[in-house]
Amino acid sequence: MAAFEGAKELGADWIELDVQQSKDGQIFVMHDANFMRTAGIDCKTWELTYNKISRLDAGSFFDIKFNGEKIPLLTETIAFAKDNHIKLNIELKPTGHEEKFEKTVVDMINQEHFREQCVITSQVYEVLERVKAYDPQIQTVYVMSLAYGNINRLAAADNFSIEATSVTEKIVSDVHNAGKQLYAWTVNTEENINRMIDPGVDNIITDDVTLAKECIYLSKTSDVFEEYIKWLSQNTT
Repeated sequence: MAAFEGAKELGADWIELDVQQSKDGQIFVMHDANFMRTAGIDCKTWELTYNKISRLDAGSFFDIKFNGEKIPLLTETIAFAKDNHIKLNIELKPTGHEEKFEKTVVDMINQEHFREQCVITSQVYEVLERVKAYDPQIQTVYVMSLAYGNINRLAAADNFSIEATSVTEKIVSDVHNAGKQLYAWTVNTEENINRMIDPGVDNIITDDVTLAKECIYLSKTSDVFEEYIKWLSQNTT
């Protein structure tokens, strides 16, 4: 939650997060399928109940000032997002040990009346198919490391999230022509952020919120200035 607080303070519009399912079926926020890297315990996410998970220290590995940082439930993160008017990019990372994973997440989103403030994403296309089969109204995003061919044929994906080095003007144009959006990840340098802005990607996923916002602001300012110069040239005799 400290990271999410930090994103809020930096003015992020969205928070991207990964969710896993505990032994007792709880949906919690965790990137890795093993707790070793962040909590120092060599256990898989599906091997512990959330009662045990909630007592782990998931902050000290990063910095001592985050000692005691807990692993939150998705419901806690949704409550935070609602309170702070932030949207959530919720990535489902199946391990093969889940039960009704997609249904549980979708039900949670609907019970919290959060459907319009989030998207469900996954690198596993079958996850999106199961989401759409259960609730066609939930917005889905297919996360792709590589993109080639007519990706718009992937009907279970409302939008696409593509690793930045694979993003081209043609892909952006093709996705937009299909009435869909394209997200680019993970973009952390000024050069690459501007390379995503130029073709008009819809969502920039970054670790540097401040830099991304500055680049977007400067781009918009530049566009306004160029339009003003064009207007002057057309209206000056």
